[in-house]
Amino acid sequence: MTASPSVSPLSAAARSDGARHVGGMSFREDDSIRPLVDYSKLSADGTGASKIRAAHQVYEHLVSLWAPAIIEAAHDLGFFAELATGPRSVDDVATARTTDRRATRVMLDALYAYGLVTKSQDGREHRYALPEAYREALLPGGLFSLVGKIAHDRNVAWSAWSNLARTVRRGTRDESGDDRANGISETDYEDLVTGINFWAPPIVDVLASTLTENGWKAGEPVSLLDVGCGTGLYGQLLLERFPHWRARGIDAPRIVPLADAQAARLGVQDRFSGVVRDIWQGGWGEDADLILLNNMIHLQTEESGQKLLQAAANALSGDGLVCIADQVVIPDEEAPQSRFAMLFAASMLATGGGDAHSLATCDRWLAAAGLERAAVLDAPMHKIVLARRIGQSGFPAA
Repeated sequence: MTASPSVSPLSAAARSDGARHVGGMSFREDDSIRPLVDYSKLSADGTGASKIRAAHQVYEHLVSLWAPAIIEAAHDLGFFAELATGPRSVDDVATARTTDRRATRVMLDALYAYGLVTKSQDGREHRYALPEAYREALLPGGLFSLVGKIAHDRNVAWSAWSNLARTVRRGTRDESGDDRANGISETDYEDLVTGINFWAPPIVDVLASTLTENGWKAGEPVSLLDVGCGTGLYGQLLLERFPHWRARGIDAPRIVPLADAQAARLGVQDRFSGVVRDIWQGGWGEDADLILLNNMIHLQTEESGQKLLQAAANALSGDGLVCIADQVVIPDEEAPQSRFAMLFAASMLATGGGDAHSLATCDRWLAAAGLERAAVLDAPMHKIVLARRIGQSGFPAA
């Protein structure tokens, strides 16, 4: 009997599950992760129909933990590196990685089910490969590699999530009763910052387009300050867009060399300088035209959040802008950014402190520092809050 050909995710345009192509890859029309339940097969009528549908939905949430377990195990086993070299059979992978053949087949099919690898028929066997688009995310060394996120999960997140119920009972207050800011070791911080670079390009796209459309400092030299810069990618991508700009990134001693190295990699090292500095001591300098506070607000308590924005106001030029890109909650807003922010708050709770603060909280902190919100913009997973000195005109354009 002739084996029927397998449908690769690269040819999913021919399928009826609402897929489309972007850069040679297949994605669902709404960009959602592949569903695991065909809800069209669930009856809308009859006894208990809504309860049965709800049970399927809850189950689909519960088995979401399969994805990180499978992806991270495949990383540990070197499967992604093997599949990046070209189409490989189950036997090829099992031999190269010294794994059990049946277990290897199960893992490769699971990766295929998640749409992370392709699967094609070659005679009587299947061959699997890692698509080019996913290599940047799943292999080490890429600008948008998630290998650092995998390391963070291993070292911090898995055990933290397993203790979430205990954390909810006890809260995250310190011995004095104050909320704790989220604090992780520099090693874990290094893993994490290298694992979330992919957030930067769409945020920079939205920010740069908004500044350009409003004619903000068009063609002028701009002094940019990136606070808690991590790899520095936000500021570095802005330098690529605006050749008259210069940027400083401040962060911890272990992190700044990463930012300097990445600036060199992107060819902006002559206009980017990394500075080792404790952001809570000694101020950040003066007359910065644009201050980036990316992924900083969610780490703060009420007290430290106000202190952070006051430091920003102290370092800001008279007509400058502060840019907050973070998980900011707008109550009652049914948008992906707000849903992600609410779940992200649970992640902060699990890992030791911090929160996804509301827009009203940000407004209060800004006002206490003599700043006011000028605009709120949407990025794929973030809100971007632009702020200026209270009463300052010029942005947004009239």
